[in-house]
Amino acid sequence: MKILILMIGMLLCSTSQAEWYEAKGQATIVNNQIDQARSTAMQEAVKQLLLYSGASVTSISQVNGGRLTLDQLEVVSKGSLHNLTVLDEGQQGQQFYVILQADVFPEASQCKASGYSKNLLLLPPYLKQQHQARVGQLQELSPAVEQRTYDIARQVGKQFNIKHPPKLPLNYYKPGEHNYKGIKDVADRYGAQYLLGLEIENISLDRVYKPKVINFSYPQRYFVINARVYNAIDLEEIYNKRFSVNAPWEFDAREIISPYTAEFWLSAYGQTVNNTLQQILGEVDALLACQPLQGSVVKVLGPDRWQINLGKANQLNRGMLLTLIQQNYHWGEWDIPRQEQSLTGSEVRIEQVYQDSAIVVALDPSMTANIQLGDLVSKQ
Repeated sequence: MKILILMIGMLLCSTSQAEWYEAKGQATIVNNQIDQARSTAMQEAVKQLLLYSGASVTSISQVNGGRLTLDQLEVVSKGSLHNLTVLDEGQQGQQFYVILQADVFPEASQCKASGYSKNLLLLPPYLKQQHQARVGQLQELSPAVEQRTYDIARQVGKQFNIKHPPKLPLNYYKPGEHNYKGIKDVADRYGAQYLLGLEIENISLDRVYKPKVINFSYPQRYFVINARVYNAIDLEEIYNKRFSVNAPWEFDAREIISPYTAEFWLSAYGQTVNNTLQQILGEVDALLACQPLQGSVVKVLGPDRWQINLGKANQLNRGMLLTLIQQNYHWGEWDIPRQEQSLTGSEVRIEQVYQDSAIVVALDPSMTANIQLGDLVSKQ
């Protein structure tokens, strides 16, 4: 077992109170590359521990401006982890898992919103080059990737609640066009604060596939995908990253392969696609840890009572206080939104809470006369 060394970039005050945490990371083993799977699982477990400490982790290779290598696990950051040890590691089928333990020192000044789950809506993926699906007849790759992304998100998402993929028209979302009115419309319809859009840019082969009696090597098939996350309330793009991987395409060029089958997902190519989706969702999960929890007023119940689209699923409780924010959009040229937010100086208290909604009441009704549908509540 490789030695783990944790270097903390900031000394802790002796009065800090540590909490003991365990975190489990796992990854799919592709082409018997156990070391690679172990490294990926280790990254996932470390990321979870850093999130517990209040660190902002948008990429495991860059932690608060520090660095992370896995030959000897070395972290330089403001993260507050002590006594990092490996409790257990091993292989379960095609999965490699690592369980880490550490003393975690929470930093109250960072990522206060990490204790609240945000609502994330998965948009139907967009396949840019439809003709590349001919090899293997992968015309249904987009909806299959959509379903697999949704399934993975339900397992790995700790900072978000994944919303069921809506039945939107094919190619409703085209990355780069920034259909902000469409984004706002679908977010309001499904009660989401954040949207994840995926564009599959390339699934081509690196060479012409010529069938042979005996195959000594297979062509490499690419999977290039661009992931974007939008803040649907502020109508801003907060994440944009391109992932480019490849794996052997082990099937005959004339063979029809359904992307919904185990045959596809257990192949080298399918597992590579799966691992890429896991990486995307892991980074999105880390990104949303430090994003504020915001919801909208969806119904006016009286001069000082409203219904909002946040609830128990977002870790809200009866009696909790939220800040009221008035918001307006000014749609400029090319339908680009210009937002305007103003603090009302007032707070509301949660009076009733349900799974996906809550009833709030103003603490000072004299400060909330102009609150309307679409105005915001926030928990920083």
